[in-house]
Formats: sequence, structure tokens, C-alpha cells
Amino acid sequence: MSKHDSPNEFDAVLGNQGIATQGSMILGGVEGIKQRLNSHSLQVKLAALEEAINYGTAGLQVLLAYLDDRDLQIQNRVYELLESRSEPFVREHLAKNGIRRYTRHKNRFELFELLGREGTPETVDIMMESLECDPHSSPYKLIDYTLGLVRTSVGEKRIEHYLFNGTQTQRNYAALYFKRLGEMGILTEAVKMGCIDRVQAFSK
Repeated sequence: MSKHDSPNEFDAVLGNQGIATQGSMILGGVEGIKQRLNSHSLQVKLAALEEAINYGTAGLQVLLAYLDDRDLQIQNRVYELLESRSEPFVREHLAKNGIRRYTRHKNRFELFELLGREGTPETVDIMMESLECDPHSSPYKLIDYTLGLVRTSVGEKRIEHYLFNGTQTQRNYAALYFKRLGEMGILTEAVKMGCIDRVQAFSK
């Protein structure tokens, strides 16, 4: 290699130097991925998304930022890359912020079932908020089922919060939850406070 071919102090090419073109700057790691995601080439973007999954939490955060990309191919690929991840913040983000598209996703049922079985206040929030997120997604039967999976004391307490403080739809589903548990005392209190009516509370 001649001295003219060797990198000097003013070169800023890192990562895959074999594809660098004259005058380009290619960075490695997460910053390099972010740079390639600004490319006009769909293939370059897709390749960058594939690489991001290997960078732990920082890479996952990059992927989550592209759930709302205008290109449906980008959105779909991000979902494919994230759907099997077990990190709670990924699952919660998919359910809460991606609910409009996630209602069409093949693993929606498995995701919400897992949230119901976890039964934390945060997962109850996700399920309840999904009832209000998109009226065209019809998640009602799914949420009815997955709320019924909540068996933790903290989860039950959070559902009680929605019975008295939620929207009318959220109150209705919270009432159904307690009706199935046979908790007539709390339903009677909710009727007295005007949160639900007697039909919702006591009908068979």
C-alpha cells in the first residue's frame, strides 16, 4: 500500500471499509446504523435494521423508533425482528404505541395473553388503553379474555382503579372482570357512585 492509499488523520471511515466510497463517512456501531437508516436505499435501511438487533438495548431502541416509519416495508420488518423479543419494554412498546398496526399482526393474541398473565399495573394499563386506542381494531373480545387472566393482587387493584376512574368503556370491562370473580361488593359500590349502572353490575 503506498502512502497515498493509507488512511490519514483526516479520514473518518470506520466499520466496513470495503464499501466506502471516496468522500463518504461510514461509522461503526449504533451510530453507523442510524446513519445508514437515513439512506435513500430501502435495501441499505433493511440491512441496517437487521444489524441493529445485535446491539442490545441500544439497538432495540433504534428499531422501536422505526415502528412508525412511513414505509410499510420498514414497519413490517421491524415487527418481524421484535416479535420474538422477551424484553418487557419491547413488548409494552409494541402493544401500547404500535397497537394500530399490531392489531393486524399475527402474534397479537400471544402478546396480549402474556401481558394478562403477567398481571402488573403496567400491563393492565396497556390492555385498558388499547380499548381506547383504535375503534376500528375491535380488540374487545381479546381484552375481555386477557383481562380475565389477571390473577395478581396488584393487577386486580389496577383494574379496580379503572372501574372507578376509567372511561366508560374501561369501566364496563373492569365491571365484567369483577362480575366474573363474584365480587358483588365492589360492583355495588361502583353503582352507588354512578360509575356503572345496575344492568352492567348485576345482569346474568
